[in-house]
Amino acid sequence: MTLMKSLLLGSAAGIVAVASAQAADLPTRKAAPVEYVKICNVGGITGWVLPGSDTCVKLSGYVTAQFMGGNLNTQYNWANTAGFTALTGIVFPVDVARSTQRVLVQASDSQFNTTFYRHATGWSTRAEVDLDIASNTAWGPLMGHINLHADSGNGFDNLGNPGVYTNLAYLTWAGVTAGKAPSFYSFIGGGEGWANIFSPDRQGFNQPILMAYTASFGGGFSATLSFESPGSVGPSGGGTQLTGAAGCANTVGGCAGAPGNITFGGQRWPDIVGALHVKQPWGEAQLSGVVHDVNVRDNSFFNFGVGCGPLALGICDGSENKTGWGIDAGVKVNLPWFGAGDNFVLTGAYSQNAVWYGGMGGGEMMWGEAGQVNGNGQPMYLADAFFNPLTNTWSKPTAWSIAATLEHHFTPQFYFNPEASVGQIKWSNQGGCNIYTLGCTIGSVIGGPLSPSATSWIVGANVGWNPVTNLNFDLEVLYQDTRQDRPNGFLGTIYNVGGVGGAVFVPGAWEGNSSGFAGRFKITRYF
Repeated sequence: MTLMKSLLLGSAAGIVAVASAQAADLPTRKAAPVEYVKICNVGGITGWVLPGSDTCVKLSGYVTAQFMGGNLNTQYNWANTAGFTALTGIVFPVDVARSTQRVLVQASDSQFNTTFYRHATGWSTRAEVDLDIASNTAWGPLMGHINLHADSGNGFDNLGNPGVYTNLAYLTWAGVTAGKAPSFYSFIGGGEGWANIFSPDRQGFNQPILMAYTASFGGGFSATLSFESPGSVGPSGGGTQLTGAAGCANTVGGCAGAPGNITFGGQRWPDIVGALHVKQPWGEAQLSGVVHDVNVRDNSFFNFGVGCGPLALGICDGSENKTGWGIDAGVKVNLPWFGAGDNFVLTGAYSQNAVWYGGMGGGEMMWGEAGQVNGNGQPMYLADAFFNPLTNTWSKPTAWSIAATLEHHFTPQFYFNPEASVGQIKWSNQGGCNIYTLGCTIGSVIGGPLSPSATSWIVGANVGWNPVTNLNFDLEVLYQDTRQDRPNGFLGTIYNVGGVGGAVFVPGAWEGNSSGFAGRFKITRYF
């Protein structure tokens, strides 16, 4: 037994010795160092370092789901004198095939735009992805920002843009900004919620493609010169070249278009924006201005020959080239004594031949409906120019708006954001007298295819609850009221009584008021 133990122990010792000798001859291999994610902060962007580079990357965004609703009332469209002639037997010498506010027509089943066909509710969802890229250089941070939207929806005021689209994509470096970015003209966006109030919003919507340079002077003062695109930017906005061609709201089969057939020519030069800005602990303020090229034709009367003017004997002046302009001013005051994060904003804008920059291009579309609320009443005519064939002259629009918003946090979880705004558009050489009123001159009777003035105001609020980090519940309710003056020479309104074939013409029955409520409830998860 003792001999057996000795043999076993000796064998084991020999095996260990051989194995140790062989191991000593093998090359030594150390464990690879662990690569940890590096946190970075460049130019105010906190993210992680892209492996193998000095680039700081941040990924963020949100997912939101919304339910919207609006009340339904009677809708009125611009009719045409051809339909008026057929109905009444009265021959109108000029404008025969022209849509015009001189004659209105009530919504009808034959046009598929009555309350039966219009949506009172709608659904939407959006996924937004933001990517920020930053790195340090000898001239300061080199920044890039990409913002992508993917929308889906149906019914009232839905976000049903097909596919994924670029909402923002721009770079900044050493004072230079280039790409699809918020305009330097706009002081604020459309309001505290999603729906627009009256303001020249090119920040949260309709952002241009631009190239700009900003000079900083210290103490929070800066000045910017920006060259911005006036044309359409796809699903995120139609640009600043307004032609009045807004269709009727929330219809199935469509409806009559805007008066005339005004189109812009090719782009000749950009919208040129200059802005002075100051940002300090008390808040911030800005004064900005823009010049805007208006190169338009009314295709209904361009090369039309004789047929314009008081007796329809003049050669039609169907083209126009003007320089429009606008100014915008705003101030934002922080209210820390009122509540953490609280502030008050007051802004105002004015423009000539540049309606968007007067604040009427975005705010009039509170729910995308040119002054209507879910199709109630008739839309405003919003364009940078309008040809009046009855006087053979081009009309000049002046537009202005004033808006105020308040952000108040009752607690870190509950906030309340009331807002109010008012805006107006006025047209030159439209007159102010009605064909049925005594004292009208011949010139004023034949003029006035458009309402000479339209005024609208919006008031409402957004109420929100933030129960846990990165989760918000919001309820937004707004009311809009629009009043349009009667065009001089207004003829009347065609009312549809009892469906198809029941139309009744009422002389002088101007329908210039539209109003209504609309709101949305949304749930958003941020990341």
